[in-house]
Order: sequence, then structure tokens, then C-alpha cells
Amino acid sequence: MDAEFIKPRYWGTWSGVAIFWLFSWLPRSARHALGRTIGRLAWRLNRKRRDIVLANLERAFPEWSADSREQTGRKHFEMMGQGLIDSSLLWFGSRRRIAATLDMVGWEHFDKATDAGKRVIFHTGHWTGLEFGAAAIGLTRPGYGVYNPLKNPVIDALIYRSRTRFGNRLIARQDGPRSMLRILKKGEFLYIVSDEDLGARNSEFAPFLGATKATLAMPARLAAMTNAVVLPMAPIYDERKKKYITRILPPIEGLGKNGPAGDARLLNQPLEQLVAETPEQYMWTLKLFKTQPNGENIYAKRG
Repeated sequence: MDAEFIKPRYWGTWSGVAIFWLFSWLPRSARHALGRTIGRLAWRLNRKRRDIVLANLERAFPEWSADSREQTGRKHFEMMGQGLIDSSLLWFGSRRRIAATLDMVGWEHFDKATDAGKRVIFHTGHWTGLEFGAAAIGLTRPGYGVYNPLKNPVIDALIYRSRTRFGNRLIARQDGPRSMLRILKKGEFLYIVSDEDLGARNSEFAPFLGATKATLAMPARLAAMTNAVVLPMAPIYDERKKKYITRILPPIEGLGKNGPAGDARLLNQPLEQLVAETPEQYMWTLKLFKTQPNGENIYAKRG
């Protein structure tokens, strides 16, 4: 352990980690009840994030009523709380306990691609059960994920450990596309969360649900340079099975044929499909539509 981690400035963080460790021992029903309660409280108390969620839903689903958007927003906060408390299991739970919370649908698309000599890029977005998708893939066949290091070194180290403890490896986004290219050319696969709005300079504008979104076309560019297929995927919590089901869709067809804007549209389409099926589990707390072609700030109206 780095000596820096035990300095007094991090004692509060370690107290929180100890509580998180206790959460990992709770039975599933208790974890979920606690997480959803935390989510309901956050909906009431965190006005800033609540307003971002409602602004996103208004832009993404303009045909919905205000009541429908609020209901989805409330449910989203509950699922965020559940995902937060459940992630304690990924930090501290045994391989057996973690595997019992997971299932996978569509792995045959990966096998078909690799059997044909193709490299693979998993293309996903931010979901309330995001960490469980990475765990499911890592327990099946470890690969490389792209991540953003956190400012708190203790939390960063613990999250890094949770994401790599069963064989997955990580590269920092700051290392750039060259690192991703090297990994793909070695025959490894990449797991990329590519739905963040990183500004017009790094994006193409493309339709996403009922809105226009600054979209990263990086997965398409990497695929073109490495003879890779892009497999959309999402970890969706199944209320009936009480598991996080990682759904892998067939490869995206047509990438590289209609320019960067066309690629961005193709990358968005499967995510639109997955979001529409379970909208409450998509990460609406992010400023997904921050960059607009006309410079509009859809979040300013709500403070």
C-alpha cells in the first residue's frame, strides 16, 4: 500500500470504505432496499442532478409527458442507488458471489468474430450497472478497458483493483488512441464507454433518441485501422431474475462507408435501442447533450 494512503487527510475516506465493506456482506434484498432508499433521498435532496436528469429526458423523449419523465427520473435515481451499493460486492465479494449476480446473452457474437480472425471492440454507454458489465466480460475472457483516473487516490486505487481483480486490464483515456491501437493490434479486445460528451472538437454531431448529440466516432476509427468489429453491449438489471444481464448485440454493419458523421449515427443506433428498452437504467445524471451545434445550453434554464 502506498504510504500516502494512510495520511490523516484520507482517514474519512477509509471510514467510508469500511462502511462499504460492510455493505458487501448484506444479502441482496437488503442491499437493494438500502440502495433504492438512498436513491430516493438523492432525488429529493440533489436538485442539481435532478434538474440535469429532467433536462436530458425532456430532450431525449420530447413526446413524453412531464409526469412520465419525472417517474423515469425517480426510478433512475433508485437504480443508481442500487448500483452504487451493489458495487460493494465487486470491491470485496468473492468470485462465486459476484458470478451469482451476473448473466450473459450474446457472447456468440464475440466468438464468431474472433473465429473469423477479427479483433473486437465492445461499445457501450453509461448504465447504472456499468461495472457489472465489465465484470461479466472479465470473468468470461479478460480484456482491456478504458478508464478515467479519479482525483481521490484511495478510491481510484480501490476501483482499479475491483476492475482488474479477475484479469481485466486498464488503460487511462489520457493515454490516447495510440495505446488503444497497440492493444488491438496485439490481438486483445477493448471495452470502451463511448457516450460521454467530450466537446465538438472530439466528436461528430449525430441523432440520439429525440436529440442531437456530440458523439465519439473513435470506436469506428479504431475498427477501420485494426480490422475489428464493434459489438454494442449493455449491462441491464433484470428485476425478475435478480441479476445484471450483459446483453451483447450483433456487430454494427456499415461502419466506414458514410464518413465520420455516418459512423457516429451507426454507433448511436444500438445504444438508442437499449436505452429505449430500459430508460431508467441509463445514466441521465451526465450532461449528455452539453455540446450542441447551435451553442445552446439546455441545462442553463434549470440552473
